[in-house]
Amino acid sequence: MSTIRARSPAAYWLALPAALWMIGAVVVPVLLILWVSFWGGRAFSPASPLTFDNYARFFGNRTYLALIGQTLLHAATLMVICGVLGYCIAYFLMVKLRNARLRTALFLAFIIPFWTSALIRAIAWVPFLGVNGVINRALLALGITDAPVEIFLYSRTGISMAQVSLYTLMASGPVVYMLAQIPPALREAAMTLKAPPGVVFRRVIFPLTLPGVVIGQVLVFLNVMADFATVQTIGGNKIALLSNLILNFYEGAQLRAAAVVSVILMACMLIGVVAAMRVVDIRKLGG
Repeated sequence: MSTIRARSPAAYWLALPAALWMIGAVVVPVLLILWVSFWGGRAFSPASPLTFDNYARFFGNRTYLALIGQTLLHAATLMVICGVLGYCIAYFLMVKLRNARLRTALFLAFIIPFWTSALIRAIAWVPFLGVNGVINRALLALGITDAPVEIFLYSRTGISMAQVSLYTLMASGPVVYMLAQIPPALREAAMTLKAPPGVVFRRVIFPLTLPGVVIGQVLVFLNVMADFATVQTIGGNKIALLSNLILNFYEGAQLRAAAVVSVILMACMLIGVVAAMRVVDIRKLGG
């Protein structure tokens, strides 16, 4: 057991390396982006005057305002889908599956694909979603459709399918941890008192796993909001969200506009995290 007190000089010295890393890798870049977003004038230089004109131009464009709503709606949809699938997977592995070896094997089979790059996994979806892809060939072979379906690739549907495969693990991982912390005696006691399975889940299991659900939803929300690679790869240039709008502005050398969108995206993510933390005390995850 550590003998270092929380507010002792030794504790501050131990925290100093992590604090310096956070300042250099997180705080300073965010402040620079915020500073650039306020640059005004025609010259693009640190000597430019600070103004709100860049934000006024952004919020004065109805297309950009609609894009904020579309991005939030897309993130909320992915949170629901990944949350339900992730919880079902976690519940099956930790509660329904009794064989420990089989549980470990299935969990590893679930995790191993995530050892590869997210960009590679997004690109791997292209052969599945195309007009001549695996999904369309299967639909034609089964006689479900008479012609290839074009809604999978370069569409929001395809982006959602790829992102569900990418982020379901993030929704299920914290739930697996919370389910592992629930003593089996609690479920057994509820069943001894003649509680139906639905009541046991609603009154015992779900409340105890709620911090894990919230953590998973936060992880999915943050990653979906910031994911420009999947949107660009699967959606091409037909689908726009805030994340790849930043990329488009940057590639067009519109750095001030890119900084404005970056600040707005960070603000949306921060508001989402704060709202999630008000729903439940996520610190219980480590309790």
